[in-house]
Amino acid sequence: MSNIDKMNYEAKRIGEFLACSKGTLQNAVKKQGQLLKQKKPFKTIGQILIENGDISKDDWETAIRKQRIHRLRSCPVFASLSDTELSALSSRFSEVTVDIGEQFITQDMPEPTLYILASGKVEVYRTEMNGTRTHIAYVEPPEPIGEMGYFSGGVRTASVRALTTSTLLCAHYKDLTHYFEHVPRVAHEFMRIVEARRQATEEILKKP
Repeated sequence: MSNIDKMNYEAKRIGEFLACSKGTLQNAVKKQGQLLKQKKPFKTIGQILIENGDISKDDWETAIRKQRIHRLRSCPVFASLSDTELSALSSRFSEVTVDIGEQFITQDMPEPTLYILASGKVEVYRTEMNGTRTHIAYVEPPEPIGEMGYFSGGVRTASVRALTTSTLLCAHYKDLTHYFEHVPRVAHEFMRIVEARRQATEEILKKP
């Protein structure tokens, strides 16, 4: 993805998809902070808003779906899909959060999952037989992660760790096969990214 595309990416917070006032959202965030300070069980902003009667459970689920569609639309692989197609695709993804320093993809291990970085920053690297770590790339939103594994039976060709607390969308390869193999707009962009990253990785590994 070009620097311009990255600059144009806007990571919208969940509040932007809710019909709540700014004050209501701020109160929910404040209450969430108080619960953390008091070492009480963690509650999401959605749980707090629902408990307070500010929104319904359906409102929250609709907001999550809209945010997920926005994130998928921002990813270059799926940017060409229509709203209807993105809505269907969004049901195949779930959301995960990884803490700073956490390695969520391990080189040479089977894990047939595609990730899309929604927020944060991660590092891709390889570990050689002698234990030497080779930096491959930094990845920022809204780029995909783990696309190379699609062509290696799900076995990872590199490791990935979070440099900041990061939010990712994830989906099993088998749930995306239709898009990668039968939707030309998606397949073309997917292959373009795979080939560009393959070439970049080979150039890095050639260096002494």
